[in-house]
Amino acid sequence: MIKITESTDPRIAEFISIRDHVLNSNDLIVAESEKLFLQFRASGRTIHKVLATPAFIERHQLAGENIFAADKNVLESVAGFKIHFEVLLLAEKPKDVPLNELDNRIILLNGLSSPENVGSIVRSSAAFGIKSMITDEQTCSPFLRRCIRVSMGNIFAMKTHHAINVRGDLKKLKDLGYTILTTANIPGSIDLATYTFPEKCVLIIGSEGHGVNQDILDSSDHILRINIDPQVAHLNASNAAAIFLSHMSTI
Repeated sequence: MIKITESTDPRIAEFISIRDHVLNSNDLIVAESEKLFLQFRASGRTIHKVLATPAFIERHQLAGENIFAADKNVLESVAGFKIHFEVLLLAEKPKDVPLNELDNRIILLNGLSSPENVGSIVRSSAAFGIKSMITDEQTCSPFLRRCIRVSMGNIFAMKTHHAINVRGDLKKLKDLGYTILTTANIPGSIDLATYTFPEKCVLIIGSEGHGVNQDILDSSDHILRINIDPQVAHLNASNAAAIFLSHMSTI
């Protein structure tokens, strides 16, 4: 165990100065909370560094050159806000799951750049039993630190696949027997309340600003909508996703 007294100590630089995109490109994540620490330790995934309060380290009997002890005020300086947790961990990012190993019901995110929305959708997906997620090249990684925090760690219960070519992946999914369902409040779309989800399907959620990309809309088997007051026009992406997911639920 190594004692840390300053948040600027270079030995813990990954927790404060290395950007999410750099961590992501190196297949690393930074996460916080005792729950996530215990999930990682139980899963056998590699934890590269732990930064925690002395009480946490003693409680979990941690030792070694990758264990760093710091008082709570140092952790708060590292986090950049008032905290309620005692530990930060630097760990390996879960690996992509091949398309043919995803579950029968999948949620696909198209162009969602907000970590809050992505994290919230992950949490709703897990809550309704949808445990497979595809993110396209325009969507932020669900393994960003903010996404992990908002998802309450539920991202680690998901099978995830990052699509480099989402159009090609959708064609492969169709060949595997999936029905492609896009969400959009446009003329000709199907009222969600009247729709029965097939056993194998992909539900596509688009961004609030632009919706689902037009070429994806054009290649979808069905387009679903939520009936709302026309004065509202559109719901927040994560709120809309939760409604769709509740109908798609496997629970």
